[in-house]
Formats: sequence, structure tokens, C-alpha cells
Amino acid sequence: MATLTPTIYRSHTLRLTLAKKLDETIETLLPRRCMIISVSLLLAGLGIPLLMCLGLLPVNLLLGLLGFALTATGGVLALTLCGEI
Repeated sequence: MATLTPTIYRSHTLRLTLAKKLDETIETLLPRRCMIISVSLLLAGLGIPLLMCLGLLPVNLLLGLLGFALTATGGVLALTLCGEI
């Protein structure tokens, strides 16, 4: 029967630096939740007037103001959360 010998795990510095680099790369590639929300608000605000022009939605003041409000809110959120303002 073989005896179990405890092995000492040594962390290699190269492995640690590569893991940190990989984590940083993944964090920079993934969009933040606030940016997803602001871009979706912008697209919804631009989509409502487009659907009204195509005749898929009825043309009325409430939908026009809703589209404007969504676009303005998404734009302000995008500028604020990106750090421009």
C-alpha cells in the first residue's frame, strides 16, 4: 500500500500574473449594467418614433413624449455613468 505524502502547493508568480491579467481582460470586455440600461433606453426612445413613422404604432402626443423622455433619460444616464458629466 502506498503512503500518502503531503504535497506543498507553490503558487507560481507567472500563473498568478496570468490569472490577474485574464480577470482584468474579462472585466474590461463585459459591459456594465448601467451602460446596458442606458443604451436600451436610448434604443427604445428612438424605436418608438420609428415605429410611429412606419405606421405600426398610432401617432399621438403621449407616445411622442414617451419616446423623447426615454431618449433623454438614456442619454443623460450614459453621459453621467461614463463619467463625462
